Amino acid sequence: MCRHSLYASLRPLRLLFFVLLLAGCGRLDLSFGPLLRDVTVAPDAISPNADGDTDATAIHYSLSRSADVSIYFENAAGERFYFRQERRRSPGDYDVLWGGVVDEPRIIETAGGREEILSQVLADGVYRWVIEAVEDNGNRQEASGQITLEGGDTQLPELHNFAVVPQVFRPNQDGLRDDWVSISYYLTKDVDAVQVYLIDPANPGFKYHIAEGPNVVEPEKQGYHEYRYEGGVDLNAEPPPDGTYQIVGEARDKAGNRVRVVSELTIEEGGKPRADVAQGEIDWSGEMNRVVSVPLGEKLCFEAVVVNEGTVPIRTTGPWPGQEYRFSENYNTLAADGHKEWFQQAGVWRFGINFDTTGIDFPYRFAVGSKDELERRVIDGVEQWYLLPGKAGRVSGCIVMDERPPVGTNFWWGGLIHEFVGVANNYIDRISVDVGMP
Repeated sequence: MCRHSLYASLRPLRLLFFVLLLAGCGRLDLSFGPLLRDVTVAPDAISPNADGDTDATAIHYSLSRSADVSIYFENAAGERFYFRQERRRSPGDYDVLWGGVVDEPRIIETAGGREEILSQVLADGVYRWVIEAVEDNGNRQEASGQITLEGGDTQLPELHNFAVVPQVFRPNQDGLRDDWVSISYYLTKDVDAVQVYLIDPANPGFKYHIAEGPNVVEPEKQGYHEYRYEGGVDLNAEPPPDGTYQIVGEARDKAGNRVRVVSELTIEEGGKPRADVAQGEIDWSGEMNRVVSVPLGEKLCFEAVVVNEGTVPIRTTGPWPGQEYRFSENYNTLAADGHKEWFQQAGVWRFGINFDTTGIDFPYRFAVGSKDELERRVIDGVEQWYLLPGKAGRVSGCIVMDERPPVGTNFWWGGLIHEFVGVANNYIDRISVDVGMP
């Protein structure tokens, strides 16, 4: 072979080497050809009703270069419905299923109230589909075709009469506006999923999910539904911080129709109440070596200090410090004698004295402070008294031993009672009481 022929045969290799060198230096774009290619939408007729038969069509396309991609559908009137709008995509192949659903939120007014449609199956009809790609330099390419929707499920899963009662909630176990919040609605069709939750105003991305209570119908079935929200306090958990929250209900059916409804709930003075008797001590008058001797007809007296160690006020009621009981009396007999507010009340805190043969648990009860140590409030027209967080109340009283305790009475002690909730502190500073001759 001559030198000229050998040189000629090497020219293609030299050219390839030069091309690869430019590509490695970033000076040559190897993305040749059209921006948008290999576009297919098949089948061209679907029935999006979640029956498992031709519910969706497969969309395929390829990009040669990075671009913003939109996929939309136009009806005969020229209305445009976006499935994807200006989504950034890198070069490559893309596949997605479309089941006739578009995500274009809008607000509607219904017989059941105001609702937000998050997504909905398009109405039956013939649509022009368009896949559009736009490069950074403005170069635009599109592909289009025709698709038919028939037999689609367009019925919305509405949550009619979405109600939150009450809308001001105080989850602090004081017995006033804190039992639970009722959240209810009527679901107009069977759905694939439904959820109710609170949105934290300080952190919109965080949700407090609420579980549905036992109802006649299953959670995803058409019918009346009710949720009971207790703020977590009854489970010894701290409730959400005080503030105004959105309570949201969402329902989605199998076809992809999705609806949201929103109401409001204000939480105020929420928190798990905590109180204790200071140092766990009761100052029993005349106590020596854990024994108090009381002549028949004389008094067993005490003093104690109650401290609110929680973050919320605790509600209390009389009898007030300094109250005297006869041995045969109890807080119910005093209440029946003109002080109805002294009967047991859900959420009220009282200090109590108990003994081991009584027929009434903690028969001698007292407010956890005097009125000048407490805060007075009028709630729903009724006077209420609260020991504020970090504050202390002094408790005192006497039991007149006008008769002997039953045989077998050995011990007396104090307790801190959260009525209809539990005994927060029991068996405080136990002593023996010897009731002797007068």
